[in-house]
Amino acid sequence: MSKPATLPRIQYRVVGQDDYMLNIDVAEDGSFIIDAGDYTSHKPVHGAVSPAQMEELGALLAALGEPAEHPAPEDANGFTAELTVGNGPAVRHWRFWEGAMDQVPELSRLVRALEVLG
Repeated sequence: MSKPATLPRIQYRVVGQDDYMLNIDVAEDGSFIIDAGDYTSHKPVHGAVSPAQMEELGALLAALGEPAEHPAPEDANGFTAELTVGNGPAVRHWRFWEGAMDQVPELSRLVRALEVLG
């Protein structure tokens, strides 16, 4: 019998204008919680990634380069985000302005895959 697929823990957090926030937390077993909102309250969405999504996320994580920061230009409006992959000493962390995702297509593809989980 084969071992079920696992992922490193994935935490994606966005803070934006008008009190907007998005938190996506995917556990090693594929269970996830998505908590999004603005000035209103929303119940968090709970779920589990499918085997196909698990495979896709694994491939997207493998394609990421080394963590790097992509700060917003001084005059930029918009959202800042953080992506944390793994736990403990193997943790990798990216901090970026969402406008910079066009410069890092691998990061953009992973973020889009996370955003459609719920």
